[in-house]
Amino acid sequence: MHPLAKTAAGFRWPLFRSSVFALAGLVLAACTGSGGNSSAGAPPPSPITAAPIAPVQPRGIQIGVVLPATGQAAAVGQALQNAAQLALFDLNAPDIELLQADAGASAATAVGATQNVLGNGAGLVIGPLGATSVKAAAGEARRRGVTMLGFSTDRSAAGNGVYLMGFMPEEQVAAVVSYAAGAGMTRFAALLPTGAYGDVAAAAFDLAVGANGGTVVYTERYRSGSLQPSEMLRALVTPGPDGRMPVDAILVPEGGAALRQVTATLAGLGFDGRSVRLLGTDQWSGSDLGSDPLTLGGWFAGPAPDRFERFAAHYQGTFGDRPPRIAAQAYDAMTLAVLLARQPGGFTDSARGLASPDGFAGVDGLFRFRADGTPQHGLAIMEVTGSGPRVIRPAPDTFAGQGF
Repeated sequence: MHPLAKTAAGFRWPLFRSSVFALAGLVLAACTGSGGNSSAGAPPPSPITAAPIAPVQPRGIQIGVVLPATGQAAAVGQALQNAAQLALFDLNAPDIELLQADAGASAATAVGATQNVLGNGAGLVIGPLGATSVKAAAGEARRRGVTMLGFSTDRSAAGNGVYLMGFMPEEQVAAVVSYAAGAGMTRFAALLPTGAYGDVAAAAFDLAVGANGGTVVYTERYRSGSLQPSEMLRALVTPGPDGRMPVDAILVPEGGAALRQVTATLAGLGFDGRSVRLLGTDQWSGSDLGSDPLTLGGWFAGPAPDRFERFAAHYQGTFGDRPPRIAAQAYDAMTLAVLLARQPGGFTDSARGLASPDGFAGVDGLFRFRADGTPQHGLAIMEVTGSGPRVIRPAPDTFAGQGF
């Protein structure tokens, strides 16, 4: 087992300092380019070689890591911590000192943990996990002018020095609708859960359909896992007098059991999945879709799976178990933190360092940050097959020609 595994697997806080002496060069790459608007022929991201390491000082560059070590999210927190440690080990960064504090199971403990690492000199904070904790702890970082890289997909948690590492549902909906429109689909419907996630997906769906010249024919909101059959739904999946289906595509952004409940309801209304394309988000990636005839042939947007598989093999070879998908974000966050620490202005110039329009090449592909702190990713489009997702449109390797 990798020597780091024993150290990282035993983290139990409230405050733990560690300096990691690492193996290799930089893995995450900052994209090079003009630094401004890129031309259509801009080259793909190029790896950045790690700067020479100065001799280790008694106190190195300090990065706060605020993740749950207790509570229901402790296992996820452990995986995020492992991935962050793994990044440091891969980066050859003996000048980095981690200040780790338990974010616990509540916003209040996340605030206390953030105060802890900031009070001990952290120049940047990675974490916490979840929108509620990020929003609560962000005030502490902002008061001290310290950048925070938080794990959330709620855009309201971002801004004013807080940057989010998650895959936003808005960009996934926009990507898959745009691809469907490019394939000639013009009439769209959506089946969306009630609640905040459904609200975000609904707004993104309406915007994306309109932007691509399509028409929203029907939208239904339902309690997650409880879509009920209705005559409106039956009409949606039944050919008209002319033999045409009322819509070309139906967006179902949920995955897992909630998605299976939706498809079972549609199947009960006579829907066979052959005449209308189902569209989804990255929530589909963790679902066993190949055995469901209604999702076969469906399209969804997300990071290409092969990139994560390489990271997962590296992680599993180190720690002995397979990481959750979110662990890749912690790896990227730590690598970004090291990039920022090594730029001429260090952490004091983090905003400029994170504002690169060319972005960064991370574990799950290309990403960059908007001015409001939300991320933008280069997403692939996958098609559901009996043997698993198949990439039908690769993720872009440059943001050239895309709005920012």
